[in-house]
Amino acid sequence: MKRHLGIALGLLLAVAALSGCGKSTKPASLLGANGGGTNGATPVDVAQANDAVTASAGLINEDQYTTSAQTPMQFSAGGLSLGRPIHWWRTIDSTARTVDITYEDLDSLGRPITAIATIHRRFVGTFNIVAGDTGVVGKPDSTLRVIRKPLDDLWTRKLMLHRFRADSTSPADSSHKRVQWRVVGTSGVTVTSAGATTEIVSLRIQAGKRDTTVTDPLQLARMPRILWISPRTSVTVTVTTGRANDIVALYHGSERRKFTSNGDNTYSITFVAGDFAGLRHFGVNAFSNGTLLDNTAPYDSQVWVLPFGARDRDCNVDRH
Repeated sequence: MKRHLGIALGLLLAVAALSGCGKSTKPASLLGANGGGTNGATPVDVAQANDAVTASAGLINEDQYTTSAQTPMQFSAGGLSLGRPIHWWRTIDSTARTVDITYEDLDSLGRPITAIATIHRRFVGTFNIVAGDTGVVGKPDSTLRVIRKPLDDLWTRKLMLHRFRADSTSPADSSHKRVQWRVVGTSGVTVTSAGATTEIVSLRIQAGKRDTTVTDPLQLARMPRILWISPRTSVTVTVTTGRANDIVALYHGSERRKFTSNGDNTYSITFVAGDFAGLRHFGVNAFSNGTLLDNTAPYDSQVWVLPFGARDRDCNVDRH
């Protein structure tokens, strides 16, 4: 029987800035579009698993890709068809969500005790860049303009659920009160633009004595096994992409910064983990060079968003 168990999910990343977080939202192809089949799950199981996913708003609506913050970017002006990019943001005009739930690990009665929910969100809108040709610090730039590129991003995350029996003497199908499905684990998030050539290969996180490399942000981890980082710890992140001239940005809380290119397909940055408790996210967004520096090139982006915890090891999964 197939079982998804967590391996240190690594810490991490959250994702690109959003503005106008959805002028219209299409209804989800809702929870319980059980793409993998019920596999012995009862109607009560299906209803409760759907309810548990729906209640996990902090995981479905992670707090980095869906932020409204603008991201500043500093570049020299020489030789760029776009001019000097100053900052950028995303405008989302519509969203749609689908959730597929598969049921696994049958007990002696033939009922599943594990469920894996795969959540997809599609964001359609524009990627907006404010750019100018001169960029003289402290002086108005009459050449400032906004370049808008079509955006079509696919957001994906997985959640792990477990069926708990509150009363072991009660009938298996007795009621919602006696049988309950709960979210017990999560993956990170990937957000990839349509037709993307940009690829994040791996993410190395060094924090204190921890040294973790993540190669699959959608790998599931039970909540106690996500990466925990002490508040105010210095964290160094090294990203490997498929190219040496990508542009990579960090999203950590309200912090928006550009990684330093090492010239060998790797990009590095150091930040200090915030002083907070519970489950949080931070992320990495890699862009093709032309996305930000060439107004004729398409929007080409990939984001990894992953969870990390600080101090409170018993936080609920819907904290964010």
